[in-house]
Amino acid sequence: MASIEEVAKRVSQACDQASKCRDALGQAQDLAEEAHDLLAANLRGAVDLESDTEQTLARFDAVKDGITDLWKILGTGMDRAQAALTALTGENTPTPAPNAPQSAQSPQQPPEEQPFTPPPARQAEPDPPVIEPEKVEELRRELPPPVVGNTGQKTHGRWIGPNGTAEPIVSGRDEHAKAADARLKDMGLPGPSAKTGDVEIKLATRMVEEGIQHATVVINNVPCVGRFGCDTLVPILLPEGATLTVHGTNEKGERFRKRYTGGARPWWR
Repeated sequence: MASIEEVAKRVSQACDQASKCRDALGQAQDLAEEAHDLLAANLRGAVDLESDTEQTLARFDAVKDGITDLWKILGTGMDRAQAALTALTGENTPTPAPNAPQSAQSPQQPPEEQPFTPPPARQAEPDPPVIEPEKVEELRRELPPPVVGNTGQKTHGRWIGPNGTAEPIVSGRDEHAKAADARLKDMGLPGPSAKTGDVEIKLATRMVEEGIQHATVVINNVPCVGRFGCDTLVPILLPEGATLTVHGTNEKGERFRKRYTGGARPWWR
């Protein structure tokens, strides 16, 4: 008969595998969302394919819903397994708060297990400054035509920080994209995001690094969606109280505006 220690070890291994499964489900849902959007953009309006297109898109919607249900079921199972593990081992030590000093008896955690330490608290600042509509339109006119999906075109933008000066910004890999990769990894993002070279994520990372509380950006594109996209990751990257206002334009010329507020809880926690 297995000892309590052996049973606890196996339960712990099962929890680890379940965690990997949960991470894979998150990435699968993100890919399913991207596939749905690509099909919708390229098949809708095709002559004689309307019925097939709608059926195909409905199936991808069903896939996304199914993944969400599995995510919830798996989460419940993990909670119960963890409760069983706690009952077996009697260990129920809460995670120490970031920056909390360790006792002399506490062993030093290895780097990969140390909790993510958020940036230091900032002093309260006024509400985000209002950028006049005329200024936004002026900046829009400086940009190339709106990006057409799946063409590999770069997103161009103009962003305004605390000094009120508009500065150019372009999507692509650079030091800010690398910094975004590192920050998201430190925060525990399950797997890399292919979107860290996007303007919005790079700018959010730069705001954190430079202590910028509020910024506005005008781009010739719209933020991408999905668990690993800008629409989800920007409010997670930004600290609580920080804001990034995005003015965009899609390939049809339709205007977009959204203010992202920091402090959002990571979906993977």
